[in-house]
Amino acid sequence: MPNYTLNVDFDPAELTPIYAANEQVTIVKQSRDGKPVAWVAFVPFQNNTVTWKDSYALYASNTLAESGAIISQLSNTPASPGLQYTFAQGKFDSGTVDSTLPPNTYDIVNQMSGFNELTFGLAQDVQVNGTAQPNHPINAQVVPVQQTAQFTPLDKITVFLQSNVQSGMVLTTVRSASIELSFGGATTSRTLRYRAGSGWTVVNALAADIARVGPALHAAVDSFIDVAIGGRARF
Repeated sequence: MPNYTLNVDFDPAELTPIYAANEQVTIVKQSRDGKPVAWVAFVPFQNNTVTWKDSYALYASNTLAESGAIISQLSNTPASPGLQYTFAQGKFDSGTVDSTLPPNTYDIVNQMSGFNELTFGLAQDVQVNGTAQPNHPINAQVVPVQQTAQFTPLDKITVFLQSNVQSGMVLTTVRSASIELSFGGATTSRTLRYRAGSGWTVVNALAADIARVGPALHAAVDSFIDVAIGGRARF
């Protein structure tokens, strides 16, 4: 199971207007089905790291999947693609093989009596700056009772800055510049840098590493020069 990493870097001067506007870094994990949900939204630091694994859960909620709603999960279960899961009596079953499903697709059947409809979707663990955030929803779809839905996650994310947002919020409008990134195969790590004038840019791995360790490396070399030649030369 691959591990994925997204680094999101800001110049210190860029953070002041972001904080003044009460904006957060917002990431949407893309899916072919359902409405998009803010998978994770967080207040940025200068250097931020988001990590996740390619595994999913299914969830059920009575939150209506409309713009601005915060998905409240009532039930969830670890899930595997290629299986059909029945939801009844407030829980998912263990799933049965459905050979007709497309690749990497999860299927649910809503058999929850007493409710005309419920909201279902996929959820995925994510870690932001070392803090684990389990089972965050990535999409939301209303499924009437006795009907089915299929969910196919994509190895793509959309990143943007937005105010008045929080993790688990159904989103239909992005009000700032965004960037789409693809993962999968040999691509398991990406680095983004944000500047107000130019927006988001993808940084190659070597340049990102140099940028992140640059100040510390400069200080170490500076100190070495001071000791070696009595401080007579500086970079």
